Amino acid sequence: MKRNPKEHVHAEIDMAPMIDMVFQLLIFFMCAATLSQVDFTPEVALPVAEKAQVPEDLRDRGTINILPDGRFMVSGEYVEEKEMLEIMQRHRAENPNVKLYLRANHSVPFARVKKVLRACADAGINDVIFGAFQSPQ
Repeated sequence: MKRNPKEHVHAEIDMAPMIDMVFQLLIFFMCAATLSQVDFTPEVALPVAEKAQVPEDLRDRGTINILPDGRFMVSGEYVEEKEMLEIMQRHRAENPNVKLYLRANHSVPFARVKKVLRACADAGINDVIFGAFQSPQ
């Protein structure tokens, strides 16, 4: 039996599911990359504030965590107040426009937060934002 050369059977691949998966992976990796830049410590339970807002970008900010027991954590390491000031001064010398993200546990007395703010002032850092959850309206 002779075949007609004009009759070609083409296999077709549906590209829609693959495109959907590529977009989902792209979104996942963008979110994962952003979260990996910020030093989140699960031990810190942030306070709730009525006027809290989601910060625009935390990637260029240094992070200081104040744990429930009052210890300070910078870049995943426990530091004393004097070491924290030295770290801040070193970062300020490297980058004059250094910014800070302060995450304090809701049970920490304000005196501990005030020590961090005083160290920021001594180091010359004036751009500090506080971590807080937004309360439901």
